[in-house]
Amino acid sequence: MTRFFLPLLIFSLTIFSVSLSAQTESNIHLNSPLKTIDTRVITKIPPILKESSGIAVTNPNTIWSHNDANNTNQLFCFDTTGTLLRTLTVINATNVDWEDLTMDNLGRLYIADAGNNDNDRTDLKIYRIPNPDNIAGNIIEAETIKFALEDQYQFPPPATNKNFDIESILWKNDSIFLFTKNRSSPQNGFCKMYKLPANPGTFIAQLAGSIYLGSVNEEARVCSADINPNTGEVILLTVTKIVSFTKYPNNDFFRGEKNEYYFSSPQGQLEGVQFVDKQRLNITEENSKRSAGNLYEVRWPGTSTVDEYLLKGVNIYPNPVTGNLIIEKEINEPLQVDIWDIKGRMMEVTEKTDSMINLQHLKPGIYFIRLSNNNKLFITRLVKQ
Repeated sequence: MTRFFLPLLIFSLTIFSVSLSAQTESNIHLNSPLKTIDTRVITKIPPILKESSGIAVTNPNTIWSHNDANNTNQLFCFDTTGTLLRTLTVINATNVDWEDLTMDNLGRLYIADAGNNDNDRTDLKIYRIPNPDNIAGNIIEAETIKFALEDQYQFPPPATNKNFDIESILWKNDSIFLFTKNRSSPQNGFCKMYKLPANPGTFIAQLAGSIYLGSVNEEARVCSADINPNTGEVILLTVTKIVSFTKYPNNDFFRGEKNEYYFSSPQGQLEGVQFVDKQRLNITEENSKRSAGNLYEVRWPGTSTVDEYLLKGVNIYPNPVTGNLIIEKEINEPLQVDIWDIKGRMMEVTEKTDSMINLQHLKPGIYFIRLSNNNKLFITRLVKQ
């Protein structure tokens, strides 16, 4: 045990330092307009995919998905009208917790059975099958990649270290990259990245990096990942934003140029993301009480509120706010005001004037405020104390 103590201490201190730095940076830029992206509903996902999780777009009108934990060991193919086209059963696989899909340069499909909400699994797997479009029948036998995470020694670990749930994968250069959905309590905000060979066998997934994504679950928990095969851009999906990495050295994604694109309206329980082409993404969501079960399209990098769609000459203060929020604006026209919480729930604005909003009724936490006029937007984070 002694030989692990010093590296563990250094790692813990590093995380603490980076966490403080990231939170401080966030506070400095609280009033800065966020880069935003819009979602457009394409269709309802077929009802059989009520718990749709991963997504693989093999052609612009051919979409594969699956349900997550404790559902069938089946892949379902549907088109952009929501019509179910095919069902494919992976006969030698069990759906313990299927969470994401990725494809390699040969069109082979990888199914991540590595969902691990309780951080106690010792049977993590990725199944590999040929391009499902080329499989003639409705059954297939998969090759299996078994793996463990090199830095996990306890099953489960303490609540403060529950960061071993793998719900996002992508393929690049004969390797599979894995990304954690951080379930630590309190939330420490870090997503970890692992790497393992994209070949059948048994492996130890090597820790390849980590990055701070936010202080709350909705920003820190990554639910899907993808890579643009043409540009190499890597994206991570959360329920509030998509994080992009470009211009990275070798395969060290987290050392590249990072951009965050927030959704311009509250979203449901988003689950899967994939590039359709250089300028379009598809996103899936579960069908539940707070999610409609839609397939969405995002124009990428989308409509950014830092350019021609930015509502300029607007400022809000104080932020953080305890009671009244002041709105300063250069235009004389009224603004539409929308506020939603970090979980995507719209908040009622009961007392407001053209220059002031009473927010005393809001519980302490993180919110988003959107000010709009004539299709121009100003969106930023709002902290209620």
